[in-house]
Amino acid sequence: MATLTTSATTEPSSSTPSVRELAVERGWKLYNDLHQPKRIVAPMVDQSELAFRMLTRKYGADLCYTPMFHARMFHEDATYRETAWQVEATDRPLFVQFCGNNPDVVLNAARYVEGHCDAVDLNLGCPQGIAKKGRYGAFLMHEPDVVRAIVSKLSSNLSVPVACKIRLLPKYEDTLAFANMLIDAGCCWLVVHGRTKEMNKHALPIPVFANGGIETDADVQRCLDETNVEGVMSSEGILERPALFSNDRDPHGVPLRQIDLAIEYLELAKQYPPPDKFLRAHLFKILFQELKVHTDLREQIGLGHTHE
Repeated sequence: MATLTTSATTEPSSSTPSVRELAVERGWKLYNDLHQPKRIVAPMVDQSELAFRMLTRKYGADLCYTPMFHARMFHEDATYRETAWQVEATDRPLFVQFCGNNPDVVLNAARYVEGHCDAVDLNLGCPQGIAKKGRYGAFLMHEPDVVRAIVSKLSSNLSVPVACKIRLLPKYEDTLAFANMLIDAGCCWLVVHGRTKEMNKHALPIPVFANGGIETDADVQRCLDETNVEGVMSSEGILERPALFSNDRDPHGVPLRQIDLAIEYLELAKQYPPPDKFLRAHLFKILFQELKVHTDLREQIGLGHTHE
């Protein structure tokens, strides 16, 4: 990656706080204002939509992310925006995630959502080929000047804080330098995919969260204990087990069946209709084990066009 030059410590105080100092202050204020969230639903393309978020909130999620939205399309294409973005007052706390490589374009997209969320997040973690082709996600980590410009533009123009989600670089020192560059630009909240014991809250002055390998509620506590991060994010695990954060039990401690969770999701999908492909994907995930046995049901779900 390109060489980074940044200070790993907060700059000396002056009459006017530095961007870094403001980011640190804002990050901890946000963390406390959101009641110190520990269990977080990850941004997942076509999967962490409103209906699914509301299901996970019922079963222990402290904070949810939207799917990753493509900033240019979100700004320019009203149909894309209306399909992707659903507003519900009780869907909070909420972070909205964007990908992009142009500061002005990402800012324009974020303007649409800043009044309906608690923070805007920049995706620097997507490793897929489409992200490489589009110069965003994890591939943008090799262009720190571009990343710095985007974060700076967002942090100096939005009314809500700026968060980032990154992946570990091959060398720990490079990851730490990159993270400090983000803070210097105004990032106040960081999620790291591919956790290490070194990358914890003692290494950076802002709230840090771990993502990856969270399949059970026991994994959550183990990660918190091992890394001392502020919270833990789940993606694949929570898709199959939407009640993962409540140890697969309802508010009364009664064990939940996957079929019951699927039915609950369908009811929420009636209230907050997602595109059909989102709905089918969720049913395949939630009922994964059951569909191994009931193959006829798998075919019916695959051919279905509505939640009816």
